[in-house]
Amino acid sequence: MPAALLVEFEGVLVETRDARRDALMRALADDGLSLPDDEYDARCAGLPVREAARAAAAFAGAGLDETALDLLTLRAERDFAARIGTGVTLAPGAAALLDGAAGRARLALVTRASRREVEFVLTLAGLEAAFECVVAADDAPPKPSPAPYRRALERLSRRRAVRAADSLALEDGAAGAVAARAAGVPCVVVAPAGAPGEAASAVVRTLDGHSLTTLDALVRRADVEVPA
Repeated sequence: MPAALLVEFEGVLVETRDARRDALMRALADDGLSLPDDEYDARCAGLPVREAARAAAAFAGAGLDETALDLLTLRAERDFAARIGTGVTLAPGAAALLDGAAGRARLALVTRASRREVEFVLTLAGLEAAFECVVAADDAPPKPSPAPYRRALERLSRRRAVRAADSLALEDGAAGAVAARAAGVPCVVVAPAGAPGEAASAVVRTLDGHSLTTLDALVRRADVEVPA
């Protein structure tokens, strides 16, 4: 059984993809720029807001300086906050998984979202006390760097040592899976619409019906019946 469960926030616990995309599109439109949905998926999905804004502006051929990029990022973040402020939808199975894991594994968030966004959404979802530590975009270089996972393991180990190999990561895409693997943490990717690449130890389409036991079994290839 994993000693620690390290979880990406967006796309794993809460369904924020559409709100994140639409907020960036709106911010781009304010500058007279646009980005097709398929290009957002290819270039921006899974990136921190500033890096997604940089990639979108580059695709649109806009040579933004750092100040203009800061303003674009700020508008996207504010629009995103306004959108999720009307309500947050937890991903299927997420609440049950956290309830079942509490007391059995130490829980940490390792996310590309900013701390401000994470704290806001956790409060809306009633999950502000669920995690022992949060490593947000403000705290470490972004995935696919392993730095966020290493930082989370370091923070957890201040109270009691946690080994990477004895932990389990939940991610929503290739960048996060690469980061987890580079940090030595086995990773399950939640990918409803496709394979996330070779870095993941296992892939599930949803957390619905899964528990800490079944996810660990997928990674360890244990003989335990798991949902499809």
